[in-house]
Amino acid sequence: MSRSLRWRFASVFIGLSGLLLGASVLGAWAGWAHLSPAIRAVTVFMCLLFAACVWLSISIAVVDWDVDFPWGRAGFLLLLLVLGCGVGWARSVLT
Repeated sequence: MSRSLRWRFASVFIGLSGLLLGASVLGAWAGWAHLSPAIRAVTVFMCLLFAACVWLSISIAVVDWDVDFPWGRAGFLLLLLVLGCGVGWARSVLT
């Protein structure tokens, strides 16, 4: 798979995970003083999950270990995105 095609696929993942990371960091920064310690811990965990998604998205574009599309990394990325959104949902239920 060519590098430009990898970047095209990965740019969608980078944009989505970057948007979710930015929203969770902005939300944590805006309401940090009003959150309980348990909710703060869940928020930090959610931010770390989305940061891992950004890193994994960039690795899909940059690293070419696989000859074909890196389905394993893309599947793991989607799993982390779903897990992060689930953590966000659980956080909203707890508050």
